[in-house]
Amino acid sequence: VLKREDLPGCPESLVEAAKNAAEERNKADDEYVITLSRSLVEPFLTFSDRRDLRRTAWEAWTSRGEMSPDRDNLKIATEMLKLRQEQARLHGYSNFAQYQCVDRMAKTPEKVVELLENVWEKAKLSANREREAMEEYVKENFGELEGGIQPWDWRYYAEKVRIAKYDFDESLLKPYLSLDSVTEAVMAVSNKLFGLKYILRDDIASYNDDVKIYEVRNENENDKLVAVFIHDNYARQYKSGGAWMSEYRSQTKNLSEDDKKDPYQGIPIVSNNNNFAKGRTTLLSFDDATTLFHEMGHGHHGMLSDCTYSRLASTNVLTDFVELPSQLMEHWFEEPEVLKEYARHYETGEPVPDDLLKKLKA
Repeated sequence: VLKREDLPGCPESLVEAAKNAAEERNKADDEYVITLSRSLVEPFLTFSDRRDLRRTAWEAWTSRGEMSPDRDNLKIATEMLKLRQEQARLHGYSNFAQYQCVDRMAKTPEKVVELLENVWEKAKLSANREREAMEEYVKENFGELEGGIQPWDWRYYAEKVRIAKYDFDESLLKPYLSLDSVTEAVMAVSNKLFGLKYILRDDIASYNDDVKIYEVRNENENDKLVAVFIHDNYARQYKSGGAWMSEYRSQTKNLSEDDKKDPYQGIPIVSNNNNFAKGRTTLLSFDDATTLFHEMGHGHHGMLSDCTYSRLASTNVLTDFVELPSQLMEHWFEEPEVLKEYARHYETGEPVPDDLLKKLKA
């Protein structure tokens, strides 16, 4: 719990989101809350000028699984490992890693380790170059930093270097990426690619007031009803972190004769979930907007499924393939045609300036 004076360097969108988080928790009028949700803690670590508070946030964020003895799940994790070992043995494998790799591209645990160590060595070189750039920036602008660059400093000084080196300040881009405009963009791209149109159904009750429910129809098939789509975008207490697609029901054709007469039977109920910090106007980072597009790729995988049995429908595919639709979809967001049409200032409606896009891609 912070005061307004504890937020120097934080953009107004973050201050507003922290205020909203405080109000949701019934805090005092002059109090602000930075939760351990990624959508709040990451921008705080990126922009807050208070090194002491960045450290407090970092240590709480990275130890959140250790904070309450009542939630210690070590015994459960140990039991899971034992059961996995037993599962592998029953299938004729000496360990679970061997069993898990059989139907994957890697085929063997040794190949997985080889890939990871290859990436690890290259990643260390890249990380060390980034650290050296930050240390040089700190020395030139502030002198010596006590203790050197620490984990809670990394995002903060990386952002400073990016502004100094590339003249790109991401906080200047966010006003052009409101949640409403990015949602409009992803649904427009979905329509152009697959003919899907999303009809908001305010009459359908949801499990939370912030969750939106859409009826999805395919214009290429005479407006055939193909799915119910649930968009759950905001972080809230007790909601899992991160972003993911899930289904309350998978598509199926394995129906009784009576159910086949009902267009709502057999269609998937697909949910895309994010954890954006809610504000009066929710502004997204470029990464957040890309994530929203990524999850819609998974959503397409579920909504466009055309299988007889739900066990084989939707994302019930090999893990090596399941990320392909989402990774293809996320790249549509950075297409100039999409950005120029939908990345518009949330107050003025002006399109994102070309020079800002050039700096983004530099």
